[in-house]
Amino acid sequence: MRAVIRKWIGKLIMSAGGLPLQIKLIAAYIGVILVPVVLFSIYTFQQLYDNTLLDMTRKNEFALDSELKDMRNNMEIMERTAQLAVSDRAVLNYLTSSREPETEELVNFNMNVFPNLQHLLYSNPKVTNIRLFTDNPHAKEIWPVIFRESRIYDKDWLPKVRARNGMTWWEIYKGPEDILRTGETGSLVQTAYISLFREIQAAEGVKGGIVQIDMELEDFLPKTFGSLQDGDSQMLLFSRDGEAYFRSDSRLPGSITTAAIREQLRMHGKDEQGSIRFSIKGEPYLGLYRTVDGPDAYLVNVVSLEPVLSDIRGRRNQLVVIVVVLIAFMSLISYGLHALILRQLTTLRDSMKQVHEGNFAVRIPVYGQGEIAELAHHFRRMLGKIKELIAEAVEKQAAAKEAELNSLKNQIDSHFLYNTLENLKMMAEVEGQYPLSDALTSLGSMMRYSFQWTADFVTLDDEIRHIRNYMALMNIRYDDRLKLEVNVHPGLLARCVLKMSLQPIVENAVKHGWQPEHAGEKQFTVRIQASERNGNLHILISDNGQGMPEWKVNEVNAALRIGEEECERPLDAASRSSNHGIGLQNVQKRIRIHCGESYGIHVDSGQGRSTTVHMVLPRSLSAKGGDQDNQAADCG
Repeated sequence: MRAVIRKWIGKLIMSAGGLPLQIKLIAAYIGVILVPVVLFSIYTFQQLYDNTLLDMTRKNEFALDSELKDMRNNMEIMERTAQLAVSDRAVLNYLTSSREPETEELVNFNMNVFPNLQHLLYSNPKVTNIRLFTDNPHAKEIWPVIFRESRIYDKDWLPKVRARNGMTWWEIYKGPEDILRTGETGSLVQTAYISLFREIQAAEGVKGGIVQIDMELEDFLPKTFGSLQDGDSQMLLFSRDGEAYFRSDSRLPGSITTAAIREQLRMHGKDEQGSIRFSIKGEPYLGLYRTVDGPDAYLVNVVSLEPVLSDIRGRRNQLVVIVVVLIAFMSLISYGLHALILRQLTTLRDSMKQVHEGNFAVRIPVYGQGEIAELAHHFRRMLGKIKELIAEAVEKQAAAKEAELNSLKNQIDSHFLYNTLENLKMMAEVEGQYPLSDALTSLGSMMRYSFQWTADFVTLDDEIRHIRNYMALMNIRYDDRLKLEVNVHPGLLARCVLKMSLQPIVENAVKHGWQPEHAGEKQFTVRIQASERNGNLHILISDNGQGMPEWKVNEVNAALRIGEEECERPLDAASRSSNHGIGLQNVQKRIRIHCGESYGIHVDSGQGRSTTVHMVLPRSLSAKGGDQDNQAADCG
């Protein structure tokens, strides 16, 4: 599933990437406004719903607790009435008499005791009936208070009352008010009652009968059966057998039924009190309940949340419509503004297309001083630079062709020279002129090394071999008074250096560092040393010549430090007269071109002592191949 979602997101991103910039900006603008508005609306309406639900819960809880309080007060009235009805000793004696009462006793009971029972009934207007049931055959029925127990033998509650052993039993039922007409109950009006039953304890082990106190549920639960409830809520009383009691001419809110409420109480009504949120046929409801000890009943207040949600949804829809209209209006304005802002960008894009098609003469207009104008300005400058580079490339290509022809010509000339030198060498060997033959061999190797320039880099071993040939030729001139000492580890001989980078330094030392006419018999020695430090190749070329004064050393090093353009300027008169440093500057220039500004050479010398040239090259260069005579290897 995640892979499918990522795939669709990738397709959406790719599709969005192909849209015009103006559409992307408007979409981003809408997103920047819409997302916060949606999140804020969700949060606001959720808070509104929660607060409204909390207010409704508190309001209906107050009404439910008020009804519960009235219910408990009425239960206390019924219990107190029952206690007063059976607390009269004359009543207990009448109910438990073991003989037939005399006429005078009956008249006295009717005149003095029975009116107290009637007064107890009339003084509690909510109490519907006070009934005393006895199985004493000597007691006579006195309607509507004293009856024989035989009239209630068929009642379901009678065994339960007797099993309570004097404890109170509560019963909620529907039936006729007149117990004397039980045979005609089908034709009588059915009224909902709550009744208190308790056995009368006359003496130790003597039962005086059963007391019954009735109260109509309309009086027992004034709010449940009242007419002040709104159409979105309804209070109900569920008896222990699951029967629901409420006002007969009212209806439950929404499409809920008493069976659905009973099922919710069965699943969630485990505590003494609580609240239940549930839905019936997609309509949300809030159920608040309280358990009532004694009757073992539930007092429930059911509230429909649909009107609240409908009101919130209506406000939400109004806000959505307002936001959509506002976004549409602002999008139209943004579209027009973006069209004006991006007009220069569109012009620049069209100009780039023309350049892509090969039209480098396109004219790119520049308006104002904004970012797009700056971009157009730089693109126009870049276009001019491209045209310059194209012209330069054409010129270089022409120069390369000319150089190729000159190289071919030089190659033909060099072959002629090689053959001539080879013939002279053979003639010297035939005549026994072996020093001359060796000199011609060295000269030929030097010419081959110089003319066959197949790469800019050679191995250090090849460059040193070339220097040996140079020193051999110079010793013919100076009667072997020049000496070359090479102190290089064999492992470093394969490192690469610039071709013709060491030989000019050695040549410069021979020409300017040694004066044979003043040296006497002293031998001129050139030493070449190499080492690796900090990832670089360090080469030291030193001599034991006459050295240079400090001002001249500073002048040479300053010339080596200046930039490429200044390097082409002539030195001062003293430098020009000796031509000292020109070769070093050429070597320095080549090293920086091929290796970078952090590499190059540095001169250290003193008047009357040796001169040392310190060269630093990168270590990463490696040999790629060699010349035909294997005397010069090209490195890359």
